[in-house]
Amino acid sequence: MADHLLVAISNAQPGRDDEYSTWYETIHMPEVLALPGFVSAQRFAPAPLSDDAPNRYMAVYEIEGDADTAMGGLMSAVRGGKLNMTDSIDSKTVTMVVYKATTPKITGR
Repeated sequence: MADHLLVAISNAQPGRDDEYSTWYETIHMPEVLALPGFVSAQRFAPAPLSDDAPNRYMAVYEIEGDADTAMGGLMSAVRGGKLNMTDSIDSKTVTMVVYKATTPKITGR
């Protein structure tokens, strides 16, 4: 069971949302999921009630095992050119945070 989440928040370069989304969903997410420790991913955009959010996109990756090792592998893959990156991302808006679960998952009904 995953007890860490990587939350990545970002924007596309102006006018390049479609290109960015295609790259993110068909290239980037599968490449990250091929790395050790990353077991699932899901992408989000603001709902209409939050349409004025400063960032357009959020991706949530579940990490199993040692999060430091998984993130080290991700950063090494980026720096080593092993991930296909794109210039359609607005790199000034990228924020990545790893969160650790502090409770078990609580569900309703």
